[in-house]
Parts: sequence; C-alpha cells; structure tokens
Amino acid sequence: MANKQYISIIRLFNHCGISTGEDFNLTRAKKHLDAEFRIAPGGFIEADGYTYTRHDVFEEIERPDFSNRLVFHRQIWKSPHLLQLLEKNNADLGWVEAEFILFWNNKQFDEFFSPYFLGPFNHLSRTLLAERKLKEMSDLLRYEDFLQPADREEAFRPLRVFLDENIRLLRNINGENYTIMRPKISHWIFTDWHLFFNNLPHEFYDEKNDITTRLINLGVAIQKSHRRDCRRMSEQLISLNDTPENIRRTIISNHSAYTGPRAGAISWRSGWWILWVIFMLIRVVSSDGCGESKTDFKPSSIQYEYNGKSMPLDSMVKILKDSNVKVKYDRMVH
Repeated sequence: MANKQYISIIRLFNHCGISTGEDFNLTRAKKHLDAEFRIAPGGFIEADGYTYTRHDVFEEIERPDFSNRLVFHRQIWKSPHLLQLLEKNNADLGWVEAEFILFWNNKQFDEFFSPYFLGPFNHLSRTLLAERKLKEMSDLLRYEDFLQPADREEAFRPLRVFLDENIRLLRNINGENYTIMRPKISHWIFTDWHLFFNNLPHEFYDEKNDITTRLINLGVAIQKSHRRDCRRMSEQLISLNDTPENIRRTIISNHSAYTGPRAGAISWRSGWWILWVIFMLIRVVSSDGCGESKTDFKPSSIQYEYNGKSMPLDSMVKILKDSNVKVKYDRMVH
C-alpha cells in the first residue's frame, strides 16, 4: 500500500472496531483483520466508500516499523485537508498549510509520507499547470521538500514538461509575431508568476534562468508595440530571487527604464505644455499691459516652479524642449 494511492488504515480499524489508541495491540489487530477479510464478500472490505484488500492492508501492518508508522497514520487521520489531498488528489492548499506545519523537519515522517505524496503532487501539478494557475502552483511547491530523492523525478514530471514547452514556445516568439503568439504566453503577462519561480525546486535552476532570459529579451522586443505587456512582465521579473548577478542587473536596469519618471519620450501632453508656455511667453513679451511702456520688463526675472525647483522661464522652456528625455532600452541578455 505504501507505493499506491493512500487510503487511511485508521478508517479500516474504526470500521472493524479496532482501537488505535494507547491500548492498540498489533497481534490482536492482525487476528481481527484476518477474520474480517475471511468473511468479507469477495475478500474486500468496504468502509465509507473506500475499498480495502487483504494484500494491501497486511503489507502495511506487517512492516517491522509499523508501530512507528501508525503514529503518522493517526496524525494524518486528524488532518482532514491533508487526508483529502492524499486520498482524493485535491485540497485547498491554504488550509493544508496549517496541517503541514506539524510535520516540518521530521525525517522519519518524510520517508513515510513521500511515496504517498508523489501521486497527489504529480496529479495536482498537472491540473494546475494545464490551467496556467501559476500562483496556486507556487503554493504547492512550498511542500516539495517532503518529497524524497527517489520520488522527486516522477513527482516533478508535469513541471518539467511545462517548463520545457514554454522554453520552446518563447524561443519562437519575437517582436514581429508577438501579436499572434501573445495568447499562448498570457500566463507570463497577466498572472502573478514570480512566486512560482521563486519556489521552483533546485532541479529546475537552469530552466528558470532560460525562461527569465527569454522574457527579458522579449520585453525589449515589444517595448514600443506592447508597452503594457512589457511592464507587466518586468514587474514579475524584478521580484525574482536567486538569479545570476548579470541577469539581475539587466532586469533592474530595464525595469527602471520601463517604469521610471523619464521612461519614454515627452508625451503629447508635455508637447502641448511646451507650446502653451512659448505662446504665453510671446504674449507677455509683446504685451504693453494697460498701454504703458514695459521697457524694464525682463522675462528671465520671473521665477517658475518645475519638478519642485524654482527657475527662470527661459530655463524651464529649455528643459521642456530638451530632446534628451528619451531613454535607451536596448539591453538584452545573451
């Protein structure tokens, strides 16, 4: 039973009237169960919709360490969300967290739990990734440490397939075909995926950096045609942990360019503001007020406020007309 779908043996004991408390007697329990299976139709015992076979049950209770394993069976039985995850391959991961806390840093429990956890982890990963629920997948990945080395490859199979498929997909997207391909990578644009990457197991370090690099370069390619998408992806990239220093520097630099106060050229609103200032300047200079001569008027003597600084009008106009407000975005990671 240890390498198959988990079905709580405590349910069977309760169904058969076998105490699992301090007075539990393994020898007596074996005799009782042997008798129950002998009289059960077809040799199967049904309890609350779950089917128990003699082979599976005795394979578990005849283990030399069953007395220690029984403690974990009891604890899982008292953890309804964790029990549902193991028996039904689904659960509210938010509720499961409180129950998982009881088993942290317990090597014996990890060895007991991992073969049972392999199947639900694989199934739930496959479901969440197919639905592109990367935030929920990040919640599941918080418990990957419970998986032991022998079980990790199979448990992570859906995750590896997902990452490899996305690497191939991103490899074939560029600025020219982005509009057509955009729906296929919407999960990298609109979901909160940085936690998913931050919780990836160490086995996927290279895949993580590969996708990160491709998203950085894609952002560079679409910054003018799809600026909002570019900024959304950059907001996720800037929140990544454990990235190589050269990639991290590029992410920070590009994000500053995409979102900073000088990101992009002067907008059309700023252009109209410049024209309005120049127009008012001409009116002031050419105006004679109420018919009186203003020969002593000096426009530069009037102070204006711009970006929190006080300066003469001609200086402000020069700043607003300065074409150097454009920012270069041609940073790419190779």
